[in-house]
Amino acid sequence: MEDYRIGFFIDGFTLKRVNEYYRFYHPYRSRLDFKGLKSWVRAEAVQVFRPQGRILMEAHYYHPYKDPKTRGWHTSGILRFEQQIAEAGMQIHYSENYLDNQFNPNMALLDDAVVFSCYRKLNAIVLLSTQGQYATLSDRVAPYSIPVLLLGWNFSYLKDNELVSWKTDTALKEKASYYVAMDKVVENLTEQDPLRFGIFQREKYLVKTYLRGKAADKVTEWRVS
Repeated sequence: MEDYRIGFFIDGFTLKRVNEYYRFYHPYRSRLDFKGLKSWVRAEAVQVFRPQGRILMEAHYYHPYKDPKTRGWHTSGILRFEQQIAEAGMQIHYSENYLDNQFNPNMALLDDAVVFSCYRKLNAIVLLSTQGQYATLSDRVAPYSIPVLLLGWNFSYLKDNELVSWKTDTALKEKASYYVAMDKVVENLTEQDPLRFGIFQREKYLVKTYLRGKAADKVTEWRVS
């Protein structure tokens, strides 16, 4: 039986915003854990695609910025981030078309996903993004009969007394073979679900504290909008 190969492609533009939301504006006050996220995604992909044979998953993180080392930047924060990506078993791809003061998705993800689909013989793709720039991915890999599982987010929060809304692009969602609303996945965290609970990082005790408080307070139970 042949191996079943899954390509996990992460839009760093989206994940940066999502990470900031959970770290600073969500009651969890916690960063995402790349390794935990990857483990959950693998399990979810198995449930969705129901593959036969040995499962192999490769993960690629597409950073929205240029490689800071090309500018001579070697800060501890950059090195720590790259270490976390490597420890999670992800390959980082910095943007080649980044312009100063412009924060946009890394479009190399789109071309790479198509090339990997063809030459690495992927059987399925998992895309983490909310951005409409990637809406053509499903059509471009359709000739290879590759389904696309999209992981998206919808949320809103107050920042400096202004409402900030973040939504998954409609065309991106409609063209995907499958869609998972990650905001709902996170909303339904339980300590009894170690894979899902592992999506968050070291501040797990803060998440536990919030969950226990939510369970005790049925009137003011928090909901993702």
